[in-house]
Amino acid sequence: MRLTSWILCAALLGGCATHPQIVNDGASRAGQVGMNEISGMTPQAARMELADNESFLMPLEDDANPMPVYPAALLSQGLAPQAVCVRVGVSGDGSVLSSAPAVAPPNCPEPADPAFFDAVRSAVTGWRYEPALRCVFPDAKTKDDTVGSCGGYTEIPEAVTLTYRFVFEQKDGRGRVQLAR
Repeated sequence: MRLTSWILCAALLGGCATHPQIVNDGASRAGQVGMNEISGMTPQAARMELADNESFLMPLEDDANPMPVYPAALLSQGLAPQAVCVRVGVSGDGSVLSSAPAVAPPNCPEPADPAFFDAVRSAVTGWRYEPALRCVFPDAKTKDDTVGSCGGYTEIPEAVTLTYRFVFEQKDGRGRVQLAR
């Protein structure tokens, strides 16, 4: 199971693939949100250095993590699509430590209304993850033979920062998902 999850996570990071999830807030003019994880596209000040006998497994999101809800007060304004990027700090135990705006135009502009970021922060605060792991193997060959898992060798939970891009969109008073690429 961990191998399949790691391959999926690597595909999402490597290809910046999208992962649609739709949330309907139940109102007659419902807003919906699309999301994809874009950590691989953002510059990092410091990256973890791995030894030849180490590998890294990205954290895995809990399927029950809630998506943000389109701010109901903004639905009547007919706003253009809004991209909201956020950095999420994930602890070694898989809980969210922090969330902060990740403004880097043109793909991550400042949202038109702070309520969009508030909706994102409200959702991600309670997210849970299967922790990121640094796997330590006896040697590089063993590492190469154990792709996508720690294979029973030493697992060291690691804190990481992930960056996500959420897109809030509405059309004709109805919410629609537009995934960022």
